[in-house]
Amino acid sequence: MMNFLTVDSNNDSLCKKFLTEGLIAKTKRMSNATGVNPIIRSQDVNEDAIKTLAVKRVADDWYMVSYLWNEKDSTTLTEIPLKAQSIDGKCKIVYITPIENGSQWGDEMLSCCECMNEAKIDEMSGQSFIESFYKIYLSPYCTISKDINTKLSSLRLSNLSPAALQQFKQAESEHQEDGLYGYDLLINNFDFDCMWYKSLKFTQMSDDNYQITYQAGATIHKIIIKIIYQNGKYLINSISF
Repeated sequence: MMNFLTVDSNNDSLCKKFLTEGLIAKTKRMSNATGVNPIIRSQDVNEDAIKTLAVKRVADDWYMVSYLWNEKDSTTLTEIPLKAQSIDGKCKIVYITPIENGSQWGDEMLSCCECMNEAKIDEMSGQSFIESFYKIYLSPYCTISKDINTKLSSLRLSNLSPAALQQFKQAESEHQEDGLYGYDLLINNFDFDCMWYKSLKFTQMSDDNYQITYQAGATIHKIIIKIIYQNGKYLINSISF
């Protein structure tokens, strides 16, 4: 917080030392999605925030960071749940609850990550293809993988048609023109959090069209996927909302 008031508002060196590599990348995606810094849940800080900063341990590896924007007004309270663990002998922050999920915390909310890496693409039907693809595709997001971009790109190249790949690239470029990097057309968002995974739903709308929905806090995201079957393989052929 003090760095925000001086010369290093990006806090690059501090984050590199005390956040995992995967979480550093995730916080940038979270910031693009919400417009605020997820570490402080704000775009800026003030003297009251620094003065009232407090940290309380709420479970083995979970902590609640809190501060008041106005020291004299309890309604200006900001709470930020996070998880910290020993990584290679050094204590690092491994997870920060997204602002969409308020003050929620707990290992049970992250439990979906345990089996996602074991999933395989199931091409028995269009429905099974879509569900298994998304389960695998969301895994790097939920596990906060440090090489997420490589993994996601590989999955898109294998499971999207040339038309859908071009559509994805165009949407990504449009956001980059506004200085926002990492937009993912397949989730209609810049980031996906493991706390949202249990809300994921798949609905077949017609033979080739499927609706994917998930809830991020109060916001429900909807994605319409059209698939094709060619050369013995299903492919995502278009993405819309």
